[in-house]
Amino acid sequence: MPSVVFSYDNGAHAVQARLGDKLAKYGIPSKLLFYAWVCGTERDYSYLSQIKQYKPFFDILSSTLTRVLFQAGVPEKDLNGFFTKDDLEYIRSEYKALRPRPGLGEMMQTLRDGGFEVWCCSDANVDRVKGYFDKAGVEMPLDHILSADMVKAGKPEAEVYKFAREKAGSDKPGEVSVFAASHAWDCAAAKAAGFQTAYTTTYEYDECVDIFGKQDLVTPDLPSLGRGIVEKWGKK
Repeated sequence: MPSVVFSYDNGAHAVQARLGDKLAKYGIPSKLLFYAWVCGTERDYSYLSQIKQYKPFFDILSSTLTRVLFQAGVPEKDLNGFFTKDDLEYIRSEYKALRPRPGLGEMMQTLRDGGFEVWCCSDANVDRVKGYFDKAGVEMPLDHILSADMVKAGKPEAEVYKFAREKAGSDKPGEVSVFAASHAWDCAAAKAAGFQTAYTTTYEYDECVDIFGKQDLVTPDLPSLGRGIVEKWGKK
């Protein structure tokens, strides 16, 4: 069940295009600002889910840019008017147009050729995720895309992974259930739910084993992730 296989770079480029010059005046790199914004959104998304006040990811992202700018070092007196509604909408739309990480198509084909049924489990809504795959030219049936919205809970809550196991039929005795991701926390949550885990360092680079534990398979990119899964868990 590959999970996180798309790049956030579109969003970072959009921040640079719209706010890069303004951010530079305060010595704030646009890419760092964007990833701080995304990470803060992921935190709030997860925390709100845990206290049963679930909000969609992009609702939170849209409402927290001013706070992130302030925390990054933009003085309070300069926050008003730092970005417009058009700026925010442009960044949102570009971020939503995620591009696949290199080797996605090859990985998916390797898994399918190796006898695996591939599902996708995401915090994003189903139609948007389907659009990512369509634009990438990679086949992904709509009914094999699972969204956390379906259970009104956010990753890494256990309900999401339990739901994924049930929908994919991977909770049956004797079934090998492999969860692949490029977020170590995602793999850690999946392992707690009973999945075998496959992790690619293509996004985070450092496994941080002392924090998240050792995953069952670790590779540097998507093609080797697909090959590794087939070699380790494929039908012999």
